[in-house]
Amino acid sequence: MRQKGMANTATRKNRFRALAFAASVMAVAALAACHGTNGGGYSGGGNTGNGGGNTTGSVSSGTNSGGSSGSVTGTVTWPDGQPAANASVYFYNYDPGFSANGWYDGKYGVQQLPADGSYSLSGCPCQDLTAYLYIPAPSGGQDCWIIMQDDTQTYSGLPASPGDVINWQAKDLPCSPTWYTSDASTVQSEATSVLPQLNSGSWQSWEASTSGS
Repeated sequence: MRQKGMANTATRKNRFRALAFAASVMAVAALAACHGTNGGGYSGGGNTGNGGGNTTGSVSSGTNSGGSSGSVTGTVTWPDGQPAANASVYFYNYDPGFSANGWYDGKYGVQQLPADGSYSLSGCPCQDLTAYLYIPAPSGGQDCWIIMQDDTQTYSGLPASPGDVINWQAKDLPCSPTWYTSDASTVQSEATSVLPQLNSGSWQSWEASTSGS
């Protein structure tokens, strides 16, 4: 009887050790899972609409006041060099397969530029970057779209990486009422065939209206 009791005691101890070990393994696995899912990601940026060239949907990036070394930064100005305060900017990256937080179908919108015209663009590197100055028209009017160029007067297909500084300036073109492609022939057509008095007006009038002057 004593031997049987001792055997039962040993069995209970072994079962207890097995249960304790199993509980330890489960606790470690649960802790590892928690650490594994506690990742971070950029949640800012703008959803620029419903695809294609129609980018007048909502943008969630809000007022832009500069960025960090992980972003492409710079300023946006009118053709006369004045900051494009209160205007919006749409960036396009036509690199096939490109996808990044804050971008929608290759587009990123900055809703409103601050007084100094500075911007911060996250989500790059971008291999084929193009930018447009955009001002939504008042009720019943027409929008103003103008393609922009960098310091080298390049307006299409710029490579950009985090930490780059790219200063954009709207080309000296009349406002187009719609978005247009960035190929040279189309941009030239915008310069020669778009009539401010019949479409969206001159950039000078839009600069005056957005700056409050």
